[in-house]
Amino acid sequence: MFMATMSHLSLRSPDVLALEHYYADTMGLTVQERLDGGRVRLGWGRGHHAIELVPGDNGMDHFAFEVHGENGLRDLKGRLANAQTKHEEIIPAGNHPPAIQISDPDGNRVLFHGRIDRSGEGGHGTRPDRIQHIVLSSRNSARLNAFYLDVIGFRLSDRLVGDVFCWARSDHFHHSLGIAQRKNVSGLDHFSFDIADWEQFKRWSDHLARKSCPILWGPGRHGPGNNLSIMFRDPQGYLIELSAEMELYWDDITSQVPREWEASNRSTSLWGHSPDLHRDG
Repeated sequence: MFMATMSHLSLRSPDVLALEHYYADTMGLTVQERLDGGRVRLGWGRGHHAIELVPGDNGMDHFAFEVHGENGLRDLKGRLANAQTKHEEIIPAGNHPPAIQISDPDGNRVLFHGRIDRSGEGGHGTRPDRIQHIVLSSRNSARLNAFYLDVIGFRLSDRLVGDVFCWARSDHFHHSLGIAQRKNVSGLDHFSFDIADWEQFKRWSDHLARKSCPILWGPGRHGPGNNLSIMFRDPQGYLIELSAEMELYWDDITSQVPREWEASNRSTSLWGHSPDLHRDG
């Protein structure tokens, strides 16, 4: 069984320094490494990094998952070979384990690697516990879903009717990957940090208010995943979610049937209306 947990997200920015200051000042992340070419890695003060900033036009550079198990990477390479999916074994710069690099059917670059140091995770003060999941937009979500489910080994948790939004898991949490059908946009939709509980939501909401960072959606509760959520944008326009109390799955001792939800705003926002946060109309 494929088991993996999101480890980091790499974002391009025309102003890396400004975005670095935002993630330090507002999100509580600290600089872990400075690499050649102006790249900066930010994290928890020790252990692995959660966000990498890369000079360039706005957009996602790549995202990465830590693959669990002694044979996890070997088994993944076998599935990629069987599916005739090109992959490359690379040694990334800096403090980063060797990785398998692929491009998914939408051209998103993804790294899969072995064990990392997670000793810095678990919120201290006003910073998230960990980076939790990523949601991708796609013009062809059926193709992208098939790739991550059938080739990589994610397991489908929930979907909206018509597969306009699907949530898939790779560890015990309800989802570490979401895929949304969009008319004109492919790539990063949003990403999520995990925080502890409802008490933390109140603290974060006050903290974001002090930083003049408006909450665009929430606090609310999703139907799929049953998690609490707020959403806001960083100065570059990247959409960030803070999430807590996500539903857990135990695939090693039980079997789960994916649920199908009504394709309505209420499914993704049980407490009220879900605003349109996307730019593709």
